[in-house]
Amino acid sequence: ENLILSAGNGELSASQRHQAFGELVYRFQDAANGWAFAVLGDVHMAQDAVQEAFVTAYQNLGQLRQPVAFSGWFKRIVVTQCHRLVRGKRVITHSIETTGDLPSPEQQPADLVESDELSEKVLAAIQALPEPEQIVTEMYYLEGYSQKEIAKSLELPLTTVKKRLQYARGHLKGILYTMVDALAPLPQPEPVPVPVYSGYGKRP
Repeated sequence: ENLILSAGNGELSASQRHQAFGELVYRFQDAANGWAFAVLGDVHMAQDAVQEAFVTAYQNLGQLRQPVAFSGWFKRIVVTQCHRLVRGKRVITHSIETTGDLPSPEQQPADLVESDELSEKVLAAIQALPEPEQIVTEMYYLEGYSQKEIAKSLELPLTTVKKRLQYARGHLKGILYTMVDALAPLPQPEPVPVPVYSGYGKRP
């Protein structure tokens, strides 16, 4: 806790803050690599994600109100960086049009979106969501995690995950409708009929 306070203390010198944060890196390096590898399944990608996560954590330490919550807070940053790394390599596994209480993959087979054009629009729409909703949406719709798995991975209540998915689904529909309207081809003008005179060229 003292290390976290020191690393985020603007009254200390930069070298003192760096030294305190360096100790945090030493303590959490192995755990962070484990979290990242569990998501990515690749050692090198996990290391890249962890490196970016430490930078993000250092830059945002001021947002952490309770130093004792650092571990869970930092884990969410690591998971977020992991999903950013694999962005663009995803397959949509759930229909955005799912109704009801957003069933988990165990309850309903995944609906694959076959249209590449639609997939690109959906991915762009998801990236336009606020980050909290974007993360759970990517994990559920693009990576096939169940709601319970998302809640466990992000250390969130299951009800929070469900609310974020509901919020995201409503906003995605609006964004997609706007995109479809904007990308719809303009109607082609109808050809003007050319009058045909049956008596053309004949003397009256």
